[in-house]
Amino acid sequence: MVGDRTLAYLEVAPAQPRAHVLFLSWLGGSRLGWADVVRELGQDYRALAPDHRDTGDSEACADAFTLADLADDAAAFLRAVAAAPAFVVGLSMGGMVAQHLALRHPELVRGLVLVATTPGGRASTPATERGRAALFLPAELPAPERARQALTLMTHPGFTEAHPGALAQAAANAERHPMSAESFRRQFQAIRAHDTTAGLARIQAPTLVLHGEHDDLIPLSNAERLAAGIPGAGLRVYPGTGHMPHLERPADFLRDLRGFLETHG
Repeated sequence: MVGDRTLAYLEVAPAQPRAHVLFLSWLGGSRLGWADVVRELGQDYRALAPDHRDTGDSEACADAFTLADLADDAAAFLRAVAAAPAFVVGLSMGGMVAQHLALRHPELVRGLVLVATTPGGRASTPATERGRAALFLPAELPAPERARQALTLMTHPGFTEAHPGALAQAAANAERHPMSAESFRRQFQAIRAHDTTAGLARIQAPTLVLHGEHDDLIPLSNAERLAAGIPGAGLRVYPGTGHMPHLERPADFLRDLRGFLETHG
């Protein structure tokens, strides 16, 4: 229980973890999308991946919410499982939630890894036509097929053809955790209102920004603005990579994540 809300989560940890690491998921995604990274990192760290409210196996929610609300959920979760302060890794919407978490609950955040995300606001560079197509797939598509098409459009061209296992896993995750059109709409509306531009300079946690060079959903210029706005933030750009660096460049992603944790742990 997190307050009066129930959140499901995945946890992998050794007997003597080096630190706590919280993974926050993207629009339409659940904790299952982080499973491989959590298993790998959980060899040395206490790795935790919760489902956001109204997502996966967490409690359903019919009311509108903001990304700040999801950040407060994450803060309550960290306290409930005695995992604070934590390194927070967020991808896309999860990275937006991580920014709000660092601004609203700085004492809970030991470091930030912001992946394929944006500070939002008027200066944002919008998605390309290919990126928009990933967001607005026909609602009547079965969840597994929608997940396959979305992953194909979000990753760099040719990735899913070369990695059919990633397609199969995305479809299996969506079949286990299908998201209703209403739930997707609530997350999307929360993202549209996201803007941390004015607060970036107040983020004091060590920060690493990771982004694909050819991200069609959240173009690279958004990451550059994010890294420029957070004091001392580093930026690592993956060439030939789209919106899902942890899938498209898993070895590089884990190397950079581990390096950051070791430097600031």
